[in-house]
Amino acid sequence: MMLYETWLMVVGVGIMFSYMFTFEGYLLFIERYLDFKPFTCVLCLTFWCCIIGYHFAGINTIYAIYSALIAELVYRKLVN
Repeated sequence: MMLYETWLMVVGVGIMFSYMFTFEGYLLFIERYLDFKPFTCVLCLTFWCCIIGYHFAGINTIYAIYSALIAELVYRKLVN
């Protein structure tokens, strides 16, 4: 049962980050203050935030790769 909860969280975090990049308030904040690589790329931001978050939550950090890939694929579907 723990594995299903982990995968549901991994998918949910990926979808959350992809929707964050379509939110206009986030984009305006990024253009003004944080206009450099980890914050302007959905794949990079999701990966680094998940590495930190999963490490502190006690979850295997390899799941950060899956969250980042899911975020990138969902973001591409949302934009196109």
